[in-house]
Amino acid sequence: MYDSIPASLHPLPSRSRALLTGLALAATLAAPGAQAQPAAGAYPSKTIRLVVPYSAGGSTDILGRLLAQKMGENMNATVVVDNKPGANGTLGCDQVAKAPADGYTIVLGDVGCLAMAPGLYTKLPYDPLKDFTPVSLVARSPLVLTVGAQSPFKSMADLTAAAKAQPDKLNYPSSGTGGPNHLGAELYAMQAKVKISHIPYKGSAPSVVSLVAGETDFGFLTAVTIDSQLKAGKLRALAVAHNERLASLPEVPTMDEQGLKGFQADAWFLAAVPAGTPQPIVERLYQEIAKALPDAHVKAKLDAMGVLPSALKPAASADFLKVEVAKWRQVIKTAGITLD
Repeated sequence: MYDSIPASLHPLPSRSRALLTGLALAATLAAPGAQAQPAAGAYPSKTIRLVVPYSAGGSTDILGRLLAQKMGENMNATVVVDNKPGANGTLGCDQVAKAPADGYTIVLGDVGCLAMAPGLYTKLPYDPLKDFTPVSLVARSPLVLTVGAQSPFKSMADLTAAAKAQPDKLNYPSSGTGGPNHLGAELYAMQAKVKISHIPYKGSAPSVVSLVAGETDFGFLTAVTIDSQLKAGKLRALAVAHNERLASLPEVPTMDEQGLKGFQADAWFLAAVPAGTPQPIVERLYQEIAKALPDAHVKAKLDAMGVLPSALKPAASADFLKVEVAKWRQVIKTAGITLD
């Protein structure tokens, strides 16, 4: 302020005036809202961490690595996959829920840790609906109603008729209590109004073996899990648990086509960031995911896995998650399942 007054009229010595000018400048820079703001195009300015809450090699991990590579290329940035397995995916989800809301930590969660966990655990350390901002429902991996090659069941109608005739006699395997294979079958039981028995295994591979050997009667598994045994003629796919057929199984009708209208049991994948992440960053991440999915290499990989790309927008993804949490909570409650 003194700089606008002629030097001869300054009431303070020049050294004191210089000190006051410096203090005034510092105060201005420290004032709320006065800090230099990053340019809109500055994001990302450092490595983005894409947390996969499961071990390497699974469907979530494969999809995560496809996205990380393509997003990194398109954004001219480094996007790294960070596997954080444990507690059925809830460990990795919890870490992201508590991470800084700055767009540099993303979780590629699935139906298990984001929609089924709230109904399975009474002390879940995060709330999927409050602690995350969905970026995009990235893709769906519909479960496939499958039987062994020796099975007498040729259609979903055959299976349902047998289950109604003999309550609790027909059994199905799962990769573990509370997982998509388990709850997908329980959803079928609710909608088809049948009673069936659950046999949990430790992983998907033993479930497939049980169907091939005739130890279990039917199962709900992903297309990638049953692919090799289908091709070998040791398993038979009866229906896709979705309202859309799969490119990898074009001849297999959906459960909706066979009478269970609207039936969907998907092992879906949803990208989310910590709640409070600035909306422009959420939108930027969505745009990059939407740009990556149609890539020829990515699409070919997803088709081979029996995965349907989605690229649902952030607001629609948030609505989807609400519906899924409520849906699976009801299935879990009706079936009396708990993991506590």
